[in-house]
Amino acid sequence: MNDSSRMPRPAAATGAGALGIAAGAVTAGFAVLLLLLLTDGNGFGLFGLPVLALGVGLLRGGGRVLAGRTDAGDRLSRLALIPATVSGLAIGGMAAGADWDRDGTLTQLAGFLITFLLSAVLITLCGRPETKTYLGEY
Repeated sequence: MNDSSRMPRPAAATGAGALGIAAGAVTAGFAVLLLLLLTDGNGFGLFGLPVLALGVGLLRGGGRVLAGRTDAGDRLSRLALIPATVSGLAIGGMAAGADWDRDGTLTQLAGFLITFLLSAVLITLCGRPETKTYLGEY
């Protein structure tokens, strides 16, 4: 832990920690839903295990940023690259070959866009100079 107890936490660090915790809670909740509801014997529910690990990692990373742990911002931003990459690939894939006449297509696209934007905001907040200074990463 760094000596950030003497310095007030900047707004960017607070936002990064809170957004990391919120993203982790939503991701972990979705993973539990996958594990409970989608185990129809087809094995798709097992996809919830790595999603649960991602959610727990985001929760821990957000908590560590709020606690002022050294290098927590770098770890949280690297972890946020996973949903940003997956949603970016999904957006590109949908733009390339989606059936736009289906009802759920625009809803899926909106979800991927929101995930991509929130991940980008989280990565940006973790990379702000005041967050890096607060976390002792400079």
